[in-house]
Amino acid sequence: MSSKISDAKFAYGLTHDCFASSKASGETVVMGGIGAHSDRWARVLSRRAAHQLWFQLTRLLFPDKSLQVTAMAKTAPLSASNKPQVTTTLEVLPSPHGDSLDVIGWIGEDTWWCRLDGQTARKLWAALDVVLYPAGWQGPETYHNKLN
Repeated sequence: MSSKISDAKFAYGLTHDCFASSKASGETVVMGGIGAHSDRWARVLSRRAAHQLWFQLTRLLFPDKSLQVTAMAKTAPLSASNKPQVTTTLEVLPSPHGDSLDVIGWIGEDTWWCRLDGQTARKLWAALDVVLYPAGWQGPETYHNKLN
């Protein structure tokens, strides 16, 4: 087990029923699920951290299409968060057994982690895709041109 995982302050283990939703301000995204001991958990992510998670999941879940997909997607600006309980950085690694993915998040000096099987990771990716790109990969807003 990676030291990043073993040193995590919050360990949720194998997680299912993941979700992602945008907070009202649009600056943060709430992500969570049901952990290994049937405990519900949730973490607030900066918009930038949510983009990091989406990009890394894209790269790992869809390696053949990831360059094409991520090239079309707009990202959030890199900015520091002054909110102490917001996850600002995320890393996704294949698990040691290779059949799942480990998600590690940083909240200041503290870390948290969860493990996702392939199906759960795809569902989380789809939920993040809707939250981050509701109008498609061009960005968060839809623009309509007038027809003359």
